[in-house]
Amino acid sequence: MASVTIVEEGRDGRVEYRDGLRTISGYWAFGGADVVTIVSMGSREEWQRSHGWAVVQRANILRFVADEVIRLRAPSCTAEIDEQSGEILVRQGRDAVSRAKVSASSSRQAKAVAFVHNYSDFRAKFAVGVLIAVLIGGGLFWLGQQAVTVTAVSGVPLRESLRFDSDDPARPGGVATLIETTDPYPLDISGRGGNRTGSLSILVTPLDGSKPQLIPFARRISSGAYSLARIMGSDGRTLWFDAAGLYGVRLGDYALITTNDLRAANPGLDASWWEDSRGMDLVEGKLHVMRIDRSAAMDIDPDTLTATGVAPKPSNARFERREPADYLAAGLVALPGEWIGLHAPAELSGEFRPGRWIKVVENADDVKVLRRLCKGSLGAATADARFRIRSIAPIGDAQFLEAAFLRIDDKSEPIRLTSPDSALMIHTSSPGLAGTLVVSRVDYQGQLLWSTDTGLDRFQLKQILPGQEVLAFVGTRPPVPDKLSEPFVVLVETGTGKMTSQSLWR
Repeated sequence: MASVTIVEEGRDGRVEYRDGLRTISGYWAFGGADVVTIVSMGSREEWQRSHGWAVVQRANILRFVADEVIRLRAPSCTAEIDEQSGEILVRQGRDAVSRAKVSASSSRQAKAVAFVHNYSDFRAKFAVGVLIAVLIGGGLFWLGQQAVTVTAVSGVPLRESLRFDSDDPARPGGVATLIETTDPYPLDISGRGGNRTGSLSILVTPLDGSKPQLIPFARRISSGAYSLARIMGSDGRTLWFDAAGLYGVRLGDYALITTNDLRAANPGLDASWWEDSRGMDLVEGKLHVMRIDRSAAMDIDPDTLTATGVAPKPSNARFERREPADYLAAGLVALPGEWIGLHAPAELSGEFRPGRWIKVVENADDVKVLRRLCKGSLGAATADARFRIRSIAPIGDAQFLEAAFLRIDDKSEPIRLTSPDSALMIHTSSPGLAGTLVVSRVDYQGQLLWSTDTGLDRFQLKQILPGQEVLAFVGTRPPVPDKLSEPFVVLVETGTGKMTSQSLWR
């Protein structure tokens, strides 16, 4: 999953783009007049020498960096991107939602960029005391003359979304997302954000496609207070989350539950039980509240909120991360002795050729190759549940880009559906950066029962949240010039392919 990190080093610093194990480093410095910040990510020639893997994605990566710099440090500003030089000028703007714009360098932009380049080279070779003094003086002058208040912008997702279930027949499960809204604040070109606060809400998107519910729960708090915010999950009655303290949302009526409610339900317990949320998690279907030193613990009853003393049950759930590839499988044992797979020619002559051994669970990857539906004949299962491939061949001529079957987690077989017997697969609509995520249901004879184009950018797919009856996907639409890519939750019914999309901008 791609991310951007901004590092402060006095009055300037570094900007790091990371995609898996691959990184691209740039630098930033504050500007002047209406230019708040200048970011340089390196020229196209520099990328060709050092980051060849990223050249084909250069426009999208620069746009992503610009969007993240604006979201993290200057929500009311806009950005101008020079794709050739890799320079990004963050300018003071009026738009409620920031937008990145690709443009040729004006004379003002050329002077600003030249200044940053000269400064960076000089800093690498000589002492920069005098120059820093000049910059600080200019910055203070600018603050005194130009200081304005940045208005609040639309709420944006905070951390990953989480899928949850409900045992209330009147309320379906859903996808929960923490939403952060930056409060109005005086413009701060230093990037430290000392005067900034945020307001938090939780967005519940029901799996049945009904209207999402936005529940505010904290206002005007420092961003440092919720830097480790997380959604823990549902106990069937309440959705629990930790964001500057413990909160819950009752799924029956979306009422907010706070630590005051837990104190009222447990008047005999010391109030300190509810103050440190680091030891809290959903364990075995209940909210488990554990002392941070693991000396004692309580389970919270989902119906009454009363606490019962139990043995401490440490959980590492908060550290678990799931990538979209964790939910992909290469094929399944559809019937005894029969394999249905999605394979490229190189795979049919390699790890899936006759004579090779396969397991019930075979992982797939999302490499950009064309795959075809294939049917294979298998030998009897061994004691360790492996099968020898006797024969295997494609079914029909249809090819699917980056195709793989969907499963519930990284240890399970693909999702199986009945009436008729079938499985679910995802693939990409077309080659190139404009390819979107397509979901299809296919029977064991290789016939497509339905196909649904989600409209999500396959390259920017953030999460797959699968289920037996409804699939959920989190991502953005393909990039559009002059617009920030909007994040969505897309729901697809497994029986019919019916799709519902809900924006995560609030």
